[in-house]
Order: sequence, then C-alpha cells, then structure tokens
Amino acid sequence: MIRAILFYIIPLIFPFVVYGVYLYFNSKAGGDKAWGRNSIAIATVTGLLLMAVSLIILGIVSGEPREGTVYVPPRFEDGKVIDSQVVPAEKKE
Repeated sequence: MIRAILFYIIPLIFPFVVYGVYLYFNSKAGGDKAWGRNSIAIATVTGLLLMAVSLIILGIVSGEPREGTVYVPPRFEDGKVIDSQVVPAEKKE
C-alpha cells in the first residue's frame, strides 16, 4: 500500500497541490483564483510524467539481485519472524 501511495498517487497529485497553493497565494495578492482548463491539463500531464519517472526509477533501483546472490524469503524460527534477505550463494541458510 505504501508503494502505491509513493509511486502512483503522490506524483500524480503533487502538481495539483502545487498549483492550488500558487492560486491561493495569487488570490491573496489580488490575482486570478480560478482553475483554468489549460492549467488542469498541464497539471495532469505533469503528474503523469512524474509518475512515469518514479516508476522508471523504481524499476532501476529494485531489480534483480546481483549475480552470485540468493534471495532468502521471510521465515519463522523459534517463534520469531526472520526478515527476508539477499545473501551470497555459498552462504545460503
């Protein structure tokens, strides 16, 4: 759930929040305070681009483990949960 929020929702919503803050302060200064059709389109495209960039970065950062390593999934030992880990192939537990 956290991954969905971090990599899908926040990048998509961020431009709308920034533009809303801009409109708030702009209206306090006596400027325009309406959401225009172009500004919504630009915020949507910017949000989609930010989401695509975050997913590309996620794909680069969390890829396959390096060669010579083995993924050991989480497990129970003596009533305790042992976290998952990536260990060298010869040290596999």
